[in-house]
Order: sequence, then structure tokens, then C-alpha cells
Amino acid sequence: MSLLSRYAKHHTAKYGQRPEHNLNKEQWAADNLIESYTLGGCYDLLAYYFEAAASPTWGYFAYNADNIVQAKAQLDQDQRERAERRKMAREWLNE
Repeated sequence: MSLLSRYAKHHTAKYGQRPEHNLNKEQWAADNLIESYTLGGCYDLLAYYFEAAASPTWGYFAYNADNIVQAKAQLDQDQRERAERRKMAREWLNE
């Protein structure tokens, strides 16, 4: 239930109202997500999802978590590569 509560917190902050879904039904999806990605990982993924998605929904998050994980990993890798390139460019310019 903690993952669903965190989702409700993000949803309320974005839309100004609590989400309307059956908590008993969605608890199974939340438990599976926690089992797959750990609770902390799900919290991070949920925060990223609310930042990146235009209109985030629980259904999409619950059933497409793998795609969200891949997108987040690609973004993190891109940011690391860009930082490395900036570092190399600074070193080249300072020579």
C-alpha cells in the first residue's frame, strides 16, 4: 500500500485531487512492482515517471514499468556520457 500511497501523493500534487482506482485490485500490481524493483527503486521510478510523463496514470506505470526503467537508464547513461564529453572538452581547451 505504500507504493500506492506515494502514487496518490504525486497524483494529488500534479492534479489537485486523489486518484480514483480500486486500491484492493491495484495492490497486487504494486506488490509485483516492489518485488521486481524494491520499494526504494519504485519510489525513484515513480518520481521520474511523474517528471517525464505528460499525463501519468497508475495503469501505465504498473504495466509498463520495464519500459520506464529502460528510458530512465538511457537518460542516466546519456547524462554520464555528456558529462564525460564536457570534461574532455574542458581539458582540451585548457591545453
